[in-house]
Amino acid sequence: MRVLKLVLLFHLPYALLAQTLGFALEQIESKALIEKGLTGKGVKIGIIDGGFLGANEAPALGGHFEENRVVYYKDFVTPHLQPYDGNKALNDDHGTDVWQLIGGYHAEKDIQYGLATEATYYLARTDYDAYEKRQEEHNLIAAMSEMIAQGVRLFNVSLGYTNEYSNRSEDYTPDQIDGKSTWITQALDSLLTVHDVLVIVSAGNDGDLPWRVLSAPADSKHVLAIGATKLTQWEEMYYSSIGPDWLPYVKPELSVFSNIGTSYSAPVITGLAACMMQYDSTLKTSQIKDLLIRSSHLYPYPNNYVGYGVPSCPKLLRLMAGEQQPPARVYQAKDDHIALKIDFLSADIQANGKIVVYHKKEWRVMSKETIKGLNKLKIDRPAGCTQSTLFVGKMAMEILWEQD
Repeated sequence: MRVLKLVLLFHLPYALLAQTLGFALEQIESKALIEKGLTGKGVKIGIIDGGFLGANEAPALGGHFEENRVVYYKDFVTPHLQPYDGNKALNDDHGTDVWQLIGGYHAEKDIQYGLATEATYYLARTDYDAYEKRQEEHNLIAAMSEMIAQGVRLFNVSLGYTNEYSNRSEDYTPDQIDGKSTWITQALDSLLTVHDVLVIVSAGNDGDLPWRVLSAPADSKHVLAIGATKLTQWEEMYYSSIGPDWLPYVKPELSVFSNIGTSYSAPVITGLAACMMQYDSTLKTSQIKDLLIRSSHLYPYPNNYVGYGVPSCPKLLRLMAGEQQPPARVYQAKDDHIALKIDFLSADIQANGKIVVYHKKEWRVMSKETIKGLNKLKIDRPAGCTQSTLFVGKMAMEILWEQD
């Protein structure tokens, strides 16, 4: 089942650079990795998706074919179809768009869309937009198993499963997004408890719909779930699915910018992870997750809307070099309100026009408050709130409320 069913419009760059980068790559400050020559070279990446229509003719992917970096392609849905064929009306180019955001580079225009420009790729088509069947979940697990057997340690899954099956008796319900109840999450957990591989999954696009919470298998404790933020104000995008209140762990773990779906947030992190694996091939999955989390702008104060926030590549490199990094700015509140002077943030407030506050019980967001541009403000503590996060552009501050 497709997490996103819209046509991709590639993110335009912030500014003209010697090498132009997409918005999300600018947001995570990926230039720090590029300048170190990190390209994901030697890292095997599995992309499991809904189709790779036209990938062999896409200018941003041409280098992968010219350098023979595509070593596996399998269509689990329509095996009679020629590779890279399909129907655009059925979103069969979804995987092509995802791939470009993992490792795409348009040489003629000198535009880089993804970080893993020299990785080795394994492609599987497991999803078909003409119908939604539980068989697609089995296809996903079969594809991943075959790729693991060939040494793949990093996967991108921009797919999700909720309540849109052709046979409505197969639908899941939101309360089944609990890390243990859906078939796909169970199957993925069984696979990942045996194999030390990193699976990066889009959180889903139901944040503004009745479903609201993650799609499976983003609820698996073994995967890294990725949500979407806005571009200049790093709060959640309206559509980005949230982690259920009943999960005992933080989901999504990370978020990055995408204006049209978390399907296109996840591949940014997949490309980043490939560069980490190239930098240090001894890293285990748990270490990669930990480093990515600690490099993010809200660490160590997450929430179930954007997780630990947006990773920073310069911070990540410092962490990988063994340096300690300061956490988010913290204020201790001894009463049920706090007054803050924030003149030092005036430029960010003027640029964004507002302050966004997540009021939380631990990491679970209870309510969201928007305050128009001020140079000082008073924050009141809602009943039951233990922490509040203030977002001003790309900056964040945490208020820790004194407990009764």
